[in-house]
Amino acid sequence: MNSTDLKKHIAGAEEALGSFLGMLLGEDVVFKAEAPEEVTLAEARLDKMAYLVVLSPAGSGGGFAVMLEQPWLPMLSKAMLGEAMEIQDDGADDLVRELAGQGYGSIRNQLGGEGIKLPDVSFEILVHGNQIAADALPDALFKVAFNAKVGEMSLDGFAFLSADEPAAQQPAAEQPDLEALAAQMGLSADQGLMEMGVPMQGSPVPVAPATFPELGGDPLGGDGDNFSLLAEVELEVSVELGRRKLPLADVLRLTTGSVIELENLVGEPLEVYANGRLIAEGEAVVIDEQFGIRITRLAADRQRTKAFL
Repeated sequence: MNSTDLKKHIAGAEEALGSFLGMLLGEDVVFKAEAPEEVTLAEARLDKMAYLVVLSPAGSGGGFAVMLEQPWLPMLSKAMLGEAMEIQDDGADDLVRELAGQGYGSIRNQLGGEGIKLPDVSFEILVHGNQIAADALPDALFKVAFNAKVGEMSLDGFAFLSADEPAAQQPAAEQPDLEALAAQMGLSADQGLMEMGVPMQGSPVPVAPATFPELGGDPLGGDGDNFSLLAEVELEVSVELGRRKLPLADVLRLTTGSVIELENLVGEPLEVYANGRLIAEGEAVVIDEQFGIRITRLAADRQRTKAFL
């Protein structure tokens, strides 16, 4: 990939990573990448930062590396696990691989929509002070510096991307001279083509439209109301009081008597689901000694119909 092509797709990568980080952290993230700079592998090996994630697909002729400043891991681990981690902590390598895989997947999906197919990759984690292996990346690289602003925090890093052009496509195999082959067989040109299963000019293969038998015109069920056939089918109806996202660490700390604050406010309508799809909203009521729900608003007909399919 040359510098011009890379610049075209940086915007897509910025959008993908900004959305990924924003969803992970639960707040707006401004992700900005700089213009690519040409460097060599020898120059790249001189850069040593706190954490280095190398993604080098075997046999792809490419490969790339991503270097992150130290605050990245504590910030991301805090968002995912509820506690800040350092690279020397147990499980930190696995967490870095998981984050790298998700981030790479976001870019892969974004660029896939632009016609760029990224390969599968393998991960190698290098800690501060270790150099990139001499054979991990191509000699010609682009260095792309980037920055992520999360609230008052500003985090830097950069990526090394292969500058090698893709291998040239092999020319298509030369088509054989069918008439010469026919002469070697002692046949005329027309006879030879027929023997080889090649139609002669002026004798096109006959093409006719496909015909199918008439289908029955009777509606399913006989009365045109297909849902009448499903009248006795039971659907599980559930009412959702509210939801809340919690870090895994907080979930593991739950005990008897713990209180989880839901996102819904007092007085907000409750959502009614059938077959996992929203069909209505309502308010809680008490019937004798059981809870019930009074429907206050129905979902659109199309939305409710989906619950039965």
